[in-house]
Amino acid sequence: MLKGLIDLSRYLNDFDEDVILKVIMSYLYEGKSHRQIQREILGLPAPERGGGFIAMDILHHYEIYGDKKGLLQDKDIFDVLNDSSGTFYEALRKIIEYKQTEEHVRDNISKNIFRVNSENTEITAKTKNRINQSVLREFVLNLYNNECALCEINKPDLLVCSHIKPWKVDEENRLNPRNAICFCVLHDKLFDKGYFSLDKDYKIIFGPKADSQIKRLLEGLNFKVPLSYKPDISFLEFHYNEICK
Repeated sequence: MLKGLIDLSRYLNDFDEDVILKVIMSYLYEGKSHRQIQREILGLPAPERGGGFIAMDILHHYEIYGDKKGLLQDKDIFDVLNDSSGTFYEALRKIIEYKQTEEHVRDNISKNIFRVNSENTEITAKTKNRINQSVLREFVLNLYNNECALCEINKPDLLVCSHIKPWKVDEENRLNPRNAICFCVLHDKLFDKGYFSLDKDYKIIFGPKADSQIKRLLEGLNFKVPLSYKPDISFLEFHYNEICK
């Protein structure tokens, strides 16, 4: 039995594939410690002494030990792949497709191709959707200078790439930056639940269920229109008519 294949499935089953791949990439590309990875990616506590065992066990499952820390900082992944086997080879194949998918999505957005390809290949459709959403989020947050379009909140973990027409409603525009707005978590939730929308001049308009408290929260706020990829007016009309109804 391969070293590291201790009952690791107890952890693998707790995390989605994209999270596991981020654990592996952080170790191979960035050389982060088990403790850092466990805190930053898995969102779990990892004390300075004796912490990081869950991240370590995930890495060990893929035959990734201390000698591979930061391995891909100065080595080409395809060269490493050619000399690999077993679960480490499997992990490298998935990382290659993960990164190729990221580049493909960025290229499609630049060419105004917004439909998502979610077919299972080396990585699952769920992972591909997560990549799609992550790349779009990065693109949209940059459009809004990494600030909420309504307030000055600029903390990345409090910013959301908020779809105007929901992801499940319009497959052709899932990756369209004109179908997304950078909001903070509060304004995203209010927008998503239909408490407010934007008119053709990007002024705030309230939905029928917005009460005086909601109106006071949004009073005096002005939408910061991005220089490019301004929200599509037809999408905003849909949002007001269908989400705010």
